[in-house]
Amino acid sequence: MLRAQFPKAKSCFYDVKAQVRAEGQPSATDIWIYDVIGDDWYDPSLTAKELCQKIVAIDTDEIVLHFNSPGGSVSDGIAIYNALITHPAKVTSLIEGWTGSIATVVALAGESVQMFDNTMFMIHNPWGIQIGTAKDMRTYADYLERVGALMSKVYQARSTKTEAELQDALDAETYLTAEQAAEWGFVDEVVTGQLAAAALDTSVFEALGLHPVKGVGRTISAENEGKLRDASTLVDEVLSTLDEEAQDRAPASSGDAHRTINTADLASLLTAAKRH
Repeated sequence: MLRAQFPKAKSCFYDVKAQVRAEGQPSATDIWIYDVIGDDWYDPSLTAKELCQKIVAIDTDEIVLHFNSPGGSVSDGIAIYNALITHPAKVTSLIEGWTGSIATVVALAGESVQMFDNTMFMIHNPWGIQIGTAKDMRTYADYLERVGALMSKVYQARSTKTEAELQDALDAETYLTAEQAAEWGFVDEVVTGQLAAAALDTSVFEALGLHPVKGVGRTISAENEGKLRDASTLVDEVLSTLDEEAQDRAPASSGDAHRTINTADLASLLTAAKRH
């Protein structure tokens, strides 16, 4: 009997892209894992073989992993995990969409794991399908338990929970919010999508030292939100000072143009104020 082949993907289930950064900052490579990991009967996918080969070839200072994956093959996931933890680059994981199963194990390869507050982190015991006799079923059950122990080993290395508590969560198939994942020790930073970057001109935004979270559109981190609040207060103070100076001056003649301040001047004022 010939074994049926898995469908072949037209493209990879991941994407690897070198990231352009400002001069003086460490170089980085982004990897997006936005689909099923490994072979899948229902959706075209690829094994981790090519991805691991690409990981080994990366020579940047940092690897940034972006996640939105339901998981997939345990063996492929473990291979990717090991390729990442043995790579000399700093690995940072960013959970941008609901991520579960073996994909959460891969995410824990990051020295730092960040997670958006509107995503989920799902952990469970491995499962599979077996056809055969009662003996075959018992053998496969033993195999699944051994695989589960390997996954649990990775979780336990980061988890603040006891082994028994962790196993109960795996048995129940548990969906953790970002805050819960942080409480459990899986996540180092919860990222909140706060204010749109469009609220400020780009030149002002950059002058304030604020940088949107990579790969997630018009959002900023909680740390940047605090900077933005401070900057907003500073803008109010600057504008208030300008208003007071304007009131002290003689009234403008009819031929004078309306006084305005452009964003470049405002950015200069703000950055100068930050230095004092």
